[in-house]
Amino acid sequence: MAIFESLVNSLKLLAVGDRVKVTVRPETGLFPNPLDGHITHKDDSGNFSIKSERGIVQVKAGDILSISKLPA
Repeated sequence: MAIFESLVNSLKLLAVGDRVKVTVRPETGLFPNPLDGHITHKDDSGNFSIKSERGIVQVKAGDILSISKLPA
């Protein structure tokens, strides 16, 4: 449970425009995994959109395994 709480806190700290690297569950079928890009949209439940080399990708909070904020 502590891991999930840590992830939720990390998602709250991220803002639109932040550059992130996010690894999602393999079952999502997202490729490449991990994704690297800028957050373009974020909602209160932790779901967000990321603009990557693949275009804009929707990421659900429940699918995230890890997320890191990268330098701009």
